[in-house]
Amino acid sequence: MILVLDAGTTSTRAMLFARDGSVHGTEQAELTQHYPRPGWVEHDAGEIWERTLACARSVVAAAGAKNIAAIGITNQRETIVAWDRETGEPLARAIVWQDRRTADFCEKLREAGREAMVQQQTGLLLDPYFSATKMRWMLDNDDAVRAAADAGTLAFGTVECWLVYKLTGGAMHVSDASNASRTLLLPLLGADWSDELCELFGVPRGTLPDVVDNAGAIGVTGSEIFGTPIPITGLAGDQQSATIGQGCLSVGDSKATYGTGAFVLTNKGREVPFSDHRLLGTVLYQLGGERIYALEGSVFVAGSLVQWHPRCARDHRYCRGD
Repeated sequence: MILVLDAGTTSTRAMLFARDGSVHGTEQAELTQHYPRPGWVEHDAGEIWERTLACARSVVAAAGAKNIAAIGITNQRETIVAWDRETGEPLARAIVWQDRRTADFCEKLREAGREAMVQQQTGLLLDPYFSATKMRWMLDNDDAVRAAADAGTLAFGTVECWLVYKLTGGAMHVSDASNASRTLLLPLLGADWSDELCELFGVPRGTLPDVVDNAGAIGVTGSEIFGTPIPITGLAGDQQSATIGQGCLSVGDSKATYGTGAFVLTNKGREVPFSDHRLLGTVLYQLGGERIYALEGSVFVAGSLVQWHPRCARDHRYCRGD
């Protein structure tokens, strides 16, 4: 069986799949949403790890760890975790993809005429949505993050990177190409982080993970996690994994999914996508160092607009505030 960890924005979940695709176990836990100021959204990275681990252990215990062939992870993209390599503990709350605190910094870069270069290299736009400006904000505004950077012990990573680090007992600091392509620091045609982009955003390259394929021998869990080591063999950002899962494997195939936000992705094959209409170019997946790309349209607020309540099922006037 395959253990899949789905570390989303509002919840984290563990699922067990058999070879024929049937589900043999599932466990889910909500994540606390922190809104310290208007436009700011944060998660507790320790909570993400603890609740993901608890969900995973629950389904693994029911099936038996020796029956798990591999682990795959999909995750909320762009959210940034900062931790200390020596302690393995978070240094600050994670800044979530929805967070808008770096809007002024993005505007300054646009006014300086830097967006065209950034879009040409990364397929992305200068927007707080993406990860690099979140890293820069942490370095500029959080004493613990800055001190770790000065000491050379700071690690940055998106959520799949954080989970792999914890699952492997700190042995692996890696990010798959689909998630790395959402940071503003990875050129679509580059195998590794760009020194030019790291300098532009003020992110020390040494704090970043190694960029790896979306599938392969990525790492192995520590034996203390599940009682026996289990290979980690798949990583993908949530929207890329949804595109793959919907079978959009040929050029032109497209998917639209609706969760916290709404996202449309179109498979562009080996063609590096570029949009004159502020759509995004992104890595769909990378295997054997070869990339398949996608063109993406993103809507930040979709399902999160609806605040469901049990009374709505009985009386729709409640939803209208009557």
